[in-house]
Amino acid sequence: MKFKIFIVYFSIVSIFIHAQAPVSTISTDYIKFGEPVTLKVTVKSNHNDTIIFPTVKDTLSAKLEVLRQKKDTLYKDNIRFISDSIIFSAYEEGTFTVPSQRILINSREYYTPSYKVTVIPVSTDSIRTPLFDIKTIVKVPKNSWDYLQNYWQYIVLIIFIVAIIIYIVRRKKKKSVIHKTYPDVLAINRLKKLNKSNYLDKNLYKKYYSELASILKEYMEARWDFPATKLLSDDLLECLKKERWIDGQEAENLSAIFKTADLAKFAKFKPTPEETKIHMDKAINFINQTKTDSPKIKLQDES
Repeated sequence: MKFKIFIVYFSIVSIFIHAQAPVSTISTDYIKFGEPVTLKVTVKSNHNDTIIFPTVKDTLSAKLEVLRQKKDTLYKDNIRFISDSIIFSAYEEGTFTVPSQRILINSREYYTPSYKVTVIPVSTDSIRTPLFDIKTIVKVPKNSWDYLQNYWQYIVLIIFIVAIIIYIVRRKKKKSVIHKTYPDVLAINRLKKLNKSNYLDKNLYKKYYSELASILKEYMEARWDFPATKLLSDDLLECLKKERWIDGQEAENLSAIFKTADLAKFAKFKPTPEETKIHMDKAINFINQTKTDSPKIKLQDES
């Protein structure tokens, strides 16, 4: 007798311990076109149970289209509730059958009941709802912002090209001006700066005359386009006279400046203030007499 009671008790416990049959519900059986319907299947089980729900793809039947499928797991009082929801809809009027779904629980098959879903049409009262004529497409005039959005690449390209052209033109003009005014104006400015220096006050005759000779040679090189800075003083004067770029008086004045520069450089010669002024005046006069297309520039004494 006790053995039979134990068998009955064991059977009852086994039923509660193992997974129970699935429970299915449907959210509604009447819908309008395109409204979603949810078929939900829930299984009460323990942790060791193996539960396999059906995997649906696009449709449940020819008229029922699957929108999505989702699974949820909930634990309550150490009991696991697993649910599978299939959301679907229909887009034709009529009554359609939701087919039974197969669920495997520990390799045992269970089937949900089939359901009926009725799709009701959306009523349209054409008498109360006024009908309007189909209007033609109205073209909205474009504003400047619309053109800017559509053609901004071309605008940027045009601006870039114009900027390059302006840069090239200005660069050519600048080079032309520099080339035209460089030999005489630059030389005169450098002579003015040298005249204002304090080299002579500090007895820096070597530095003063070296710079004076360099200014004259660089002017000649730019003025007549020949390597004047690389020639010795005598060779330079000979070349100038041979090419008839200077006359006898100008050659004599340059010779006096270059000889004094050589003496100051190599023999520590110290010319008088009167001589340095004469040499500066001769340098200014030489540039004024040999330059082209520019007004005469005179050196003003600092008071």
